[in-house]
Amino acid sequence: MGPTVFASSSPRHRAAARLTALALTVLALGACSGKGADDADTGRADAAASSPAPATASAPASSSAPPPAQPSGAPSSSYSAQAPASDGPSGAPSDAPSGAPSAKAPARWAGGKQFVQVENAWIKDGRTYLSVRSARREALTGPIEGWEIIPGKGPYTTVRMAPEGRVLLSVPLGDESAPHTYSQAQFITRWWALPAPEREWQGYDVSFDLNGEVVRLQSLYRA
Repeated sequence: MGPTVFASSSPRHRAAARLTALALTVLALGACSGKGADDADTGRADAAASSPAPATASAPASSSAPPPAQPSGAPSSSYSAQAPASDGPSGAPSDAPSGAPSAKAPARWAGGKQFVQVENAWIKDGRTYLSVRSARREALTGPIEGWEIIPGKGPYTTVRMAPEGRVLLSVPLGDESAPHTYSQAQFITRWWALPAPEREWQGYDVSFDLNGEVVRLQSLYRA
């Protein structure tokens, strides 16, 4: 039941009555708006409580997982194949032998001279090696002068040149028909530079010291 306002014929009384009614109206409106705000807050809180929680993202897989096992017999990734270094002479093809079986002339050659063919020639550890076999020579007469080489039939023997051993070369191994001095390394390079069929048809006068090492090698002139 609302407040009772007594009517009065006095203007003062009427003005006071109006002010009282206005104040009561403002208080009633304030109470209603406060209740509505409280109800709205309560609704929002209830809605938030009833909403489902967001799903949590799954953690990424650990980066420290061990690598897959290699099959048995698989080569290691750190393995690297490496071809062996060639030990042949400078300028010589790879089929030159890598060492000398005996590197010593037969006892009958020590301190003497031999006419030989050279089947192979190389340098190893700074020393010159030759694979030689005894042969014969016959002088050519007529318009072309020179020597004909008659191959021997015995086995080839590996001999070693003395460090101070001299080398004298004529055409086709040397540059002139007359023999001139060349180094042992130059002889190896020039010998390998000849076509294979030409190498075996060259003849050499070879001198040995008492240890069976070659102290002098001279090629025959062949036009």
